[in-house]
Amino acid sequence: MLWPAGFVRIPEEDWTVQPVESLALKYDKVERHGWYANLDPTVRDLETFLRDGHVLVDYSGGTGILEDRLLRCLGGRDVGVVIADSSPKFLRLALEKFRTEPRVAFRWIRYRKEARRLEYLDEALGPSMVRRGADALVSTNAVHLYTDLVETLRSWRRSMKPGAPAFVQSGNIRASAVRHREWIIDDTVEAIHRIAAHLVETEDRFARFRAAMGDSERMAAAETLRRKIFLPARPLELYLSALREAGFGSIEVVHRGIEARVAEWTDFLSVYHEGVLGWAGPSEKIDGRAPSAEELTDRLALLRHATAELFGGEEEFRTVWTYITSRA
Repeated sequence: MLWPAGFVRIPEEDWTVQPVESLALKYDKVERHGWYANLDPTVRDLETFLRDGHVLVDYSGGTGILEDRLLRCLGGRDVGVVIADSSPKFLRLALEKFRTEPRVAFRWIRYRKEARRLEYLDEALGPSMVRRGADALVSTNAVHLYTDLVETLRSWRRSMKPGAPAFVQSGNIRASAVRHREWIIDDTVEAIHRIAAHLVETEDRFARFRAAMGDSERMAAAETLRRKIFLPARPLELYLSALREAGFGSIEVVHRGIEARVAEWTDFLSVYHEGVLGWAGPSEKIDGRAPSAEELTDRLALLRHATAELFGGEEEFRTVWTYITSRA
């Protein structure tokens, strides 16, 4: 039996009966993008480790993109996966995809207003699963978003069996392994912003955005929003130090180059256009008003042009992913 007594695979919570939202559907499309080959080494590691009866926690599992690939590789292996995520919108789509898959369970990591923090993993999983302990934990494309890093990692350790491995990876960790003409992927966002600003200053076709660039308060608000959605990359040593402080050892680090297609990355950034170029036209989070269809078309045109200029018309660019394996 995969799930311990008292553990409910699909909790009776409001998010489970809400409609699937368009943002989650748009985000889920990244599974088809070439740069999501970054998941392949993690899937291979998990396939090698996981055995019948094991339970894996996918922390920040989102819409279940990892599970799509992992379960295909595992075949009929009797392995449970708990998708834990702070977005009920993303979890709702994951539920849509895996509702009838008895090996997949779901946990919403709520925001606790009184404590001004997200629930820790052990709180979200509940006592029966914590007593059992996860046999492994994975976190893909997300660790760079965690602000309370050490306490988050400590909650992982409390939720895992002693000696259980944690597989962590991200394309937004600053490391000396990054070479010339290789990108930490979210660094492209700042570069696109700078090029877009230059285009607005120098090309008449984008002149409609010049007034916004003269508004220092507006530009500061857009920068704050941009860095909230696309956090500046932090150094590798910060993550390694946090893992050690949280009680993890046997730490191994590997860097891998991943090819990304410019068109696919542009498509992804277009979903988060407000975070990339929130100053170029109205923004709901800055002005309280979403752009009209015409205004959005203008912003996306600027984003596409700036991205194409950044990569010099090339169809692909090379990124670097960092893979960290450790044991609780």
